[in-house]
Parts: sequence; C-alpha cells; structure tokens
Amino acid sequence: MYHRKREMDSVGITINNVRPNVALESPLHASLLPLGNLRFTLLRLVSPYRATMDNLENYLSSRYEQTGNPQELQAAITQPGEVVEATTEDHPDQEEWLNNLGNDLYGRYERTGNLQDLDAAIVQLGASVEAAPKDHPDRAGLLDNLGNYLSSRYEQTGSLQDLQDAIVWSEAAVEETPEDHPNRARRLINLGYHMASRYDRTGYIQDLEAAIVQSEAALGATPENHPDRSGQLNNLGNHLSRRYERTGNLQDLEAAIVQSEAAVEAAPEDHPNRAILLNNLGFHLGRRYKRTGSLQDLEAAIARVETAVEVTSVDHPDRVDWLNNLGTCLDLEAAIVHSEAAVEATPGDHPSRARRFGSLGNHLSSRYERTANLQDLEAAIVYSEAAVEATPEDHPNQAILLNNLGNYLSMRYGRTGYLQDLEAAITAHFASWSISTAPTLTRLDAALRAAKLLVFNPLDKDLSIACPLLHDAIHLMPLAPSRSLGREDQQYILGQLTGLASLAAAVSLNVGQSPLEALRLQELGRSITNSQLLDYRIDISDLMAKHPTLAKDFDSLRRELDSSFPSTESTYMPLEQRVQTQQAAIRRRNKVAKDLDTILQQIRQNPGFENFLRAESKEHLLSAAQEGPIVVLNVTVLRSDAILLTKAQVSSIALPHLSHASMTNYFGKSGTIDDNKVKRQLLEWLWKAAVQPVLQELGFYPKEIDPLPRVWWIGVGLMAKAPIHAATKYKKGLIKMTTLQYCLPSYTSTIRALQYSRSRKCQQNTSMLIVTMPTTPGASSLSGVTKEAGEIKHSLQKSSIVETLERPTAERVLQALPNYSIAHFACHGVSSINPADSHLLLSKQSISHDGLCTEEIDKLRVKDIAALALPAASSRLAYLSACSTANSTATELVDEVTHIVSAFHIAGFINVIGTLWPAQDEACQKMAADFYSMLSETDNVALSYRKAVLGLMKQKPTQPIYWAPFIHFGA
Repeated sequence: MYHRKREMDSVGITINNVRPNVALESPLHASLLPLGNLRFTLLRLVSPYRATMDNLENYLSSRYEQTGNPQELQAAITQPGEVVEATTEDHPDQEEWLNNLGNDLYGRYERTGNLQDLDAAIVQLGASVEAAPKDHPDRAGLLDNLGNYLSSRYEQTGSLQDLQDAIVWSEAAVEETPEDHPNRARRLINLGYHMASRYDRTGYIQDLEAAIVQSEAALGATPENHPDRSGQLNNLGNHLSRRYERTGNLQDLEAAIVQSEAAVEAAPEDHPNRAILLNNLGFHLGRRYKRTGSLQDLEAAIARVETAVEVTSVDHPDRVDWLNNLGTCLDLEAAIVHSEAAVEATPGDHPSRARRFGSLGNHLSSRYERTANLQDLEAAIVYSEAAVEATPEDHPNQAILLNNLGNYLSMRYGRTGYLQDLEAAITAHFASWSISTAPTLTRLDAALRAAKLLVFNPLDKDLSIACPLLHDAIHLMPLAPSRSLGREDQQYILGQLTGLASLAAAVSLNVGQSPLEALRLQELGRSITNSQLLDYRIDISDLMAKHPTLAKDFDSLRRELDSSFPSTESTYMPLEQRVQTQQAAIRRRNKVAKDLDTILQQIRQNPGFENFLRAESKEHLLSAAQEGPIVVLNVTVLRSDAILLTKAQVSSIALPHLSHASMTNYFGKSGTIDDNKVKRQLLEWLWKAAVQPVLQELGFYPKEIDPLPRVWWIGVGLMAKAPIHAATKYKKGLIKMTTLQYCLPSYTSTIRALQYSRSRKCQQNTSMLIVTMPTTPGASSLSGVTKEAGEIKHSLQKSSIVETLERPTAERVLQALPNYSIAHFACHGVSSINPADSHLLLSKQSISHDGLCTEEIDKLRVKDIAALALPAASSRLAYLSACSTANSTATELVDEVTHIVSAFHIAGFINVIGTLWPAQDEACQKMAADFYSMLSETDNVALSYRKAVLGLMKQKPTQPIYWAPFIHFGA
C-alpha cells in the first residue's frame, strides 16, 4: 500500500521500487455501483464499512493506472479527501486515510508536474506520520513514503533541507523495520538513494559510502528471484561508478560493471526498466574504455546503448539521454546531434538541465578543436554558461562546469586575443578552485589552469596572485590520491597534475620568496606515491618513547595500508564472490585510511610533533646535506633554476641556458634516435647549461678537490630523464671535462627518500643473490650474463656468500630478497607506459593443454618491488644490469619518479645501480666486473661506481650510448 517512485541520477537512472500494493480486498463489486451514490453511502457509514472505502479508493487508483484517465485519479483523490474531512482526529484509521490521500496526490503530481500536489502530498503524509502511534505496524511504511516525497521535492526545488529531512525519515523507517520484514530491503535501497543524492549535492564522501553499504545490505536481504533484484543491482552499480569517479579506484568501476551486467541478466526481456539497465551498463563500459582504452569495452558499450534505444519508444523522455550516450560512444557529430535534441527536449526546470547543457558544451568544444570553427566554441561557451547558471553555487558539480567554462574562454582568448575572455577564464577557474566540496583533483586542475593563465599571460602577468594559489594547491596535492588506492589508481590521478610542483617552485623564486620555500614545495608536490610508502616505513622510535599508545595505533594502521591489496584473481572464486571480496577490501582500506588521518591529527597536536609527516624544517633539510650538497634542477617555461642545499644554507642560482624548449628538443631526439652524435650534443649542453655553473657555485670547479665531494642530483620534470652524471665537454672528439671528474654523482627522487636510505643501518657484504636470465622467452639471449655472474663471484668470494638463481620466478625472487644484503640482476628490463607495471623479465613454468611443460615470461613489477618493505639490517645494494631500469616512459608521470630503480630504493635498498636507456651486453658485463672488483677493495659503492663508469668512458669516449646509461641512485 506504500508508494514508491523512479528517479534519475547523474550517472544514469537509479531504479527505486514502484507503486503501492493495492487490491480489491472486499467482496463488494464497486464497479457495478454508480460512483456518486456509492461515495454518499460510504461517507455516511465510514466506520462500519472502512474496508469497503479502501476498496473503492484502490479501485479508482487502479483504474487510473490502467486508463490514464485523469478523472479517475481526481475521483480517487476526492474520495479519501472527503473521508478525511468526515473522520475525527482520534479515529483509529486516520493515518491510513491521510497516507492514501498523500499517495493519490503524489500520483497526480507525477501526471501533471504540479508542485502544489507534491506539497499537499507531503502535508498529508506528515499528518499521517503524526497520527500513527509509535507501535503502529504501518508506521515504518509511512516514514518511508514521507522520505520519498521530500526527496522528490528536493529534486524539483533544490532545497537541501528537504533532502536532509528525507534522510532523517528514511533512517527512521529503516530503524523501525525488523530485520526479517519483507519491505526492509526496499527501505534500505531508498535510504541509499537519498544518501547518494546528498553526496551528489554536497560532495560528502561519507554519504556515498553509506549509500553503498545500504545498497549492499538491501541486495543481501533480497532473494535471487525477487523482481526488485535487478533494480537493486543497478543502483549499487551506479553508486560504485560514482565512487570511481571521485577516487579513481578502478576496482570500483570493475565492480559497477559486474553489478550492472547482473542487473541486465536478472531483468526479463519485457521488463519495463530494461532500457535503463542497458543504458547504465553501456555508460559504465564507456567510462572504462576512457580509462583503459580497451576497444572491446567501447564495442560493448555501443551494443548495450543501441539496444536501450531500440526498446525505448520514440516519445519517451529518457530516449534523448540514451541517444546522447550512444552518440558519445559512436562519433562526435552524432553526439552533438543527440545532445542538441536532449537540450531541446529539456524543460526549463528539469533536473537534468545543467548536465545536458554541459554535455553539449563539451561536444561542441571538441569539434572546435578539430575544425577550428569559432561558432562551435562560441556555442560551447553559451551552453556552459547556461549549465553553470542552472547549478547551485555550492554544488560540487559546479566546480567541473566552471572549470570547463574557463577552458573554453581561455581557448577563445587564444584565438581572438580578447582580454575580457582571459579575465573571465581566470575568474571561472578561481571559482572552481574555491568550491571546497568539489573533488580534490578537480580543484587542483582548476588551480593549475588559473596559475598558468596568470603566469604566462604576455600582456598582464600577475605572479603575486599565482604564487599563493600554487602554494595552497601544493599543500592540498598529497590528498589528491587517497591512501587507500592502489599504485596504478594513484598514478592515474597524479598524472593529470604533472608540472604543478615545478611551476610552484619557479613562481616562488620569481616573486622573491626564499629558495627554502621553493625546495619545500618541490618536496611536497613530487613523488607522492613513494612518499606515502615512506610514511608507512619511517622510524617512529621517538613517538613510541613519548606517546606509545598513539605510536602503536599509527604503526598498526600504516602496516595495514603498506600491505598489498588482496588478490582476487583466483580462477576458483565465483565472479560474484570475487566482487564481494574486492568491495570488502576497499571498504576496509577506506576505513583504515580515514583512521590513519585521524591518528595523524592527534599526533600533530602534541608538542614536538606538529610537523609529523609534513614538510620538513629547515634544520632537518640542512642535515640531509651533511655528507655532500643536494642539487635540485627545476626546468619550466617560466624559468630554470638550481636549488642548492648544503649543510650551511639553501640557495639558488638561475640557469638561463637550461631552457624548457631546448630540453624538449634534446630529449625528443635522444629519446627516439639511437645516435651517439645526438647524445654527445645533449651531454655538452647539460655541461654548459647546468652542471658547470652548479659545480662552480659550489666551489668544486674549475679546481678539482681531493677527496672528491659527493653531490646528489634531483632532476625535476624532464630533467628526471637527463644523464646529469655524464655531462661532458668535448674537444676534438676527446673528453675535456665531465661531471665524474669533479664529484661523485648520485641521484635521488626526493630529499626525504635519501634521508630514509641513510636512516637504515648499513650491513657489510655478508650475503649476495645473483639472478640471471641467459635466455628469455620471446626476447634476445644475453650471452654475457653467465660470465658476468662468474666474475662477480670471483670478486666477492672472500667477503660474501653468493647464491645464484637462474631463470627464477618473480615470486621466488620476492621471497628471497629479504635474506640478502646485495642483489644483482642480469636480465632484460622493460620500462612500461604504466610505470607501476615496469618490470624485470624473469621466467616461470606452465603446463599446456596437452600436458607439456613450457617456459613463459614472468614479470618482477615495480608495484610488487616497492611493496616489499625490506628489513633495515639488510638490503645494502641492488645492482640492475638490465635495460632502461631508471627510465620513466610516461612523460606525464615524470614527477612521480616511478621506475624500477626507484622501486628498489623505496623497498629499502640503500644503493641502487641502474640504467637510463638500453645498455649493451658488453658494457653491462664490463661495468659489473669493474664495479665489484673495486667494491671488494674499497667497500664504497659511489666510488666503485665512478671508477667503473670512467673505465667504460675511457674505452669508448665518443660513444655515450655505450658508457653513459649507468647511474647510482641512493645514499
């Protein structure tokens, strides 16, 4: 008897349970009586014939549903209204008649859209709730209905108070519904729907988490063959897709697709909501295509949405949305046509108005980028302005719409030079940044765009405004990727913010702020994924001594977050169970991440721990340079600088010849052409533009110092790819000057990572693991690795116990690494476009269908190496005699410094030796032999590395491809 409805959300259509359960319960044949006579008779006999009155009202409501005749609905409303007027307030059936009247008023509202009917329905339901005793068996249903109607009015008026009240009543309905009640699942779904609506309105992530929990609980309480199940699966899929949109966790999107597929499968072919289910599934598949680029997902998305369009009548109001989704999947022209149709069909007060206007603006701007037709850009601006106007100012979606509008205005300024467009674009981006409830990534993107417009505007640069904006953005940046996310998901988010830290540091120096402030900005805004891992591995003995309870809680939480995400790849686990396991793990990690943030706040409230896991103090930074200077090379379009950290001060020097344009030019050549001439040009340019002026400023040039000083280099942005250690001045084909001549060069990703290495106790060479891959399935043979391993054993036979693993599995190596102080790999290396997937090629055995044992490639991946957290007493050196182990193929992620070498460093190896580009087999063999020979004599990794590289340089000085790829990373 309690009314339900259907609603639309921003992802797709969220299906809620439908219509009151009405039946003709009395033997009276109402259809045979004249309506006027029957109503008159029943009004005179209200109490004795109450069931008959129910039957008449139900009959009239049913007739309306069957015929669509508004007169039937009017009669259904009039009948209980007259009875309510004729019924005393203390009548035992008062709340039932009030509820029925509210239901029928709501039905007329659905038919006519008259908001006065909805207002009246809410009044009647409120009175019904007030009239119902606390122990009334139908009270929970009344509360649920009231919540639903308030939610409907929120969607029409935007009144947040209505939505807040809807949640209150819906929570009360769930609380008053027994666990075994047949309607409990429906009420949980309704509560989840209202919570998700509030998340959409406020951006409060806890509401979305609650919506997911409620939806999962409803699904668990619903039998497999229940008619509501398909709608519940659909709703859960929508909520999970929303969370993916907010956090970037791909597992949520995978789960959303699984739930949506199950929803389609659970719905019969003639199900009235089948088109909704198919469209939503297509939407999620299309979203995954945009993330992964899988054509299979795109094809599946098109197929699902095409079917949704086919089964939807031409005059159905939702059909334009299906067509819009289909156009987005198929091609841009179709997307524009269908978006225009959707906008044209949208009334001025329609809740989807802003979304449809914004979508059309996006499509038009995309066509402008292809065709340069200014009319498209003009129209995109008009529709985007309309979308902004149709969205409440504090709505989280407002940030996205404003950011888009700012982009289009900026594009028009670039085309026309109209200064007012530039000012309007900056204003829009600033407004987007200022919406605190918006997703962090959206705000940071807006801040970066606003700052670039302020910094690079040739007519009116305003760095005084850009500087504090960038400062605030950098301090927010570590929060962009949630601690609960996996490494690939974090990369996906941070890849959209590349260059933010570089620009912030450059602007800071340009406005005259101290080099110390610029250095802090660099430390905060770079290598964030690795910094989070270091948060879980730092020494907390001081905290343990002074605040043991907080220290234990922190340690427990960080250990859990530092553990690998549970794998659900077992072929023995059913798909539904796999999804449930994944979602349970996600919920747990989200909770742990939230608890860790709470503990951090508590720790920072104690004296002496105010900066715990925050930007380091000046004194702490200076202490990092006790063993030698640290040089940060920052290259931007605005300016290029070297920030110099010594044990006495933080200073900086401008490097005007280290231009961003030249760097792009050189790396464009050296990154794609295997040419020694190009490499020599690059090395000479690095010497003149960067290394020579830095060494001179430090007092290490032109006179050589004995003993040679240590210098740690940090390349920011494109400089992370630069062979700074090999910078060279040639004269007549011979090397006249080089970095290695004046210092012992090493690299680190951040100062913090270097300090972490130094904090670990260094152990003498007591044990060594050598991993060799003389042959690799599908790759060229490495004929020299066996000889390389033999020479290493010979060099270290007196100081180390050496074990060799030939063609091992990745699992075997990961298990073995904690037991050795030195690990040497002689194998192939692969730098992937997904840095977390960069790997060393190993081997594993597999059984074919015919029972034969075959060898396959096994991958020792960055994400698995970095997750190791090796014991502090071991792990002195990892030597990677493999190709491109220190190369970041993904340019958009250079600031994260994620490659195989940095993974071994973060895992706990104090020193790592690797390569910036593919190394020749002969060079690898000689480099390793010379290095370990020198190490056996000096026990000094940096000195042994330098001597070995100089040996290669002396052998083939004009061939830097041969001698220059090898680098030393770490302490």
